[in-house]
Amino acid sequence: MEPTINALGYRMVGRDALIIMSDGKSCQPVQISRDALTGIQSPPRCDATQLAQYLDVFAEIATRKIETEKAAFDGRISITGDDVRAWRSLNRK
Repeated sequence: MEPTINALGYRMVGRDALIIMSDGKSCQPVQISRDALTGIQSPPRCDATQLAQYLDVFAEIATRKIETEKAAFDGRISITGDDVRAWRSLNRK
């Protein structure tokens, strides 16, 4: 059975956000850019309420990036507006 990756916590950092993802053995911080936060819903907002409301979506995007090893050269994982748009196109009904 594959380990499950979950969001342990989140917080706003200026106009960006940070979520901590964990597989139970280690933790991975994931930065969520302002354009990702404002691009998730219309009208756009960039606050802790928006982050909490869409935490599941951001955690899903982060999990996919962690599982496919789509980290930056320095190991950081970030979610941008492009990631949100890609998620939307995959989840259109």
